[in-house]
This record gives sequence, C-alpha cells and structure tokens, in this order.
Amino acid sequence: MNNQSRENLVNDIENRLNDFFSEDQAEPSPVPARESIEKLKSVVLSIDWEIDETCLNDLVVEADALMPQFENDRLAHTLLRMLKAVGGYMHKRQARSHPDAIKRIMSVFASLEKLATDDQMEEALRKKLVAKEIAAFKKLKEQIELQRTPPVTPQAESIDEAVGRDAYVERSKFEQAMSAVEERLNSQVTELKAQLEALQNELDGLRSR
Repeated sequence: MNNQSRENLVNDIENRLNDFFSEDQAEPSPVPARESIEKLKSVVLSIDWEIDETCLNDLVVEADALMPQFENDRLAHTLLRMLKAVGGYMHKRQARSHPDAIKRIMSVFASLEKLATDDQMEEALRKKLVAKEIAAFKKLKEQIELQRTPPVTPQAESIDEAVGRDAYVERSKFEQAMSAVEERLNSQVTELKAQLEALQNELDGLRSR
C-alpha cells in the first residue's frame, strides 16, 4: 500500500469516528421518573401484602438502583436513603422488627411517588413533605433504641443480683444490731466504772478514820 492509499484510509477512519461521536447524533431520552419507580412500587406493594426476606431484599436493591437517577434531587434522594435504611433494618430483624417499621416504608414511598410524579408541586411543599418523613423516621429510630435497651426493673433483676441485694440488707441489719449491743455494753462498763470508783472512794474514807 503506497503512502497516498494509506493516507486516504486514515482519513476515512477518522471521518467515520467523527460521524460516530458526532454531537448531532440523537441521545437516548431519560426514563421518566414515573416509570423509573414502578419496580420499586411493585416491591412496596408486595411487602404490604406479605412481608418476607425476598421482598425486603428487593426493596433495598431497587432503592439503591434509583439512587444515581435522583442524585440531583436532594429531597427524593433522602427518601430513598430512608427506604434503604428501614428495609435493611427489617431484613435483619425480621419478625423482631418494630411494628411501625412497615408503616414508615409505606409512608416514605408514598411521599417519594408524589415528588417523582407531581411536577407542579411547589418546592416549599416538597420540603415540608420530606421534613415530615424525616421527623417520623427519627421517632422510629428512638423507639428502636428504647427496644434494644429496656430499663432495668425489679422483674428483670437476675437471681444473683437479688441474692446479693438480700445479703447486703441482712449484713446491714446485723451491723446495726452489733453496733447497738456495743453501745449498750460501753454504757454498762462506764456505769460499772463509776460505781467501782464510788466504792473505792468510800473505802478510802473508812480507812482514814
């Protein structure tokens, strides 16, 4: 292949690359938010029908998959993070989950759907909606923490603690009784000393006569 032919081939390849990467080429249109959350909605509805490990896992997966699409929408992104958090908590705790956890999932998704499908909603209303969900989410977290660390009550006292407490009470009573006996003996000894001293003085007086 001569130089002219090689140059023509290079130019042809460059032209094809330029055509391929041309800005005039139609870009794929973004998926509407309404359509993008349909899979997540299906999972949430299935959880409302029956809670199982698979559905809860799918909830976390679908919420996570939507994160990149809503990364520029801080409010929607926050709701997705809450869905992931509550879904992950329920997946881990299963039947031991707080009874209000499923309510949070339903409420958070309903708010997310409103944000994603209502283009006419004012920003102030969007913020108010998400703020309400955040407050409820924090309240649920506090309730879960109380569940994990129940207050100590007499009913929850262990046998060892009860035995130790009773032994301490008995020891205190014994020490108080011994202290009372000691005080009484000391008083009697002081009284005897006084009597002996009086007798001694009386004897000394008789001898001196």
